[in-house]
Amino acid sequence: MSLEFIMELYMPVVLAACLVIGFVLKRWCPTDNKWIPTILVVVGAVLGCVVNGGISLESIVAGAVTALASTGLHQAFKQLLKLDAPESTEATRMDRETAEAQNEERNGEE
Repeated sequence: MSLEFIMELYMPVVLAACLVIGFVLKRWCPTDNKWIPTILVVVGAVLGCVVNGGISLESIVAGAVTALASTGLHQAFKQLLKLDAPESTEATRMDRETAEAQNEERNGEE
C-alpha cells in the first residue's frame, strides 16, 4: 500500500502555523493538553481552506492531516531532544536525603 497520497495533502504553511499555535496553547493558555490536538485539527481544517482558496473536502482533510502531523512533529522533536528528561540522579538523591532528614526531624518532635 502506497502512502504517497499523504504527501499530496501536506501543507507547509499550515504545519508551521499549527506548530506555533500549539506552542502558544501549551505555554500560555490554561488548556488541558488533551485538547490541543483537537483544537489544532479544527484550526488546520480552516487554514487548509484558506490556503487552497475555497471550502472543499480535500482542503479540509489536507488541513486536518497537516495539523495532526504538526502534533506528531512536536512529539518527535520533544522525544529526540529529551525535553522532558527526568531530573539527574544526583538531584533526585539529594531530594530524597532532604526529605528523609525532614521526616526524622518531624518524628523526633512527636
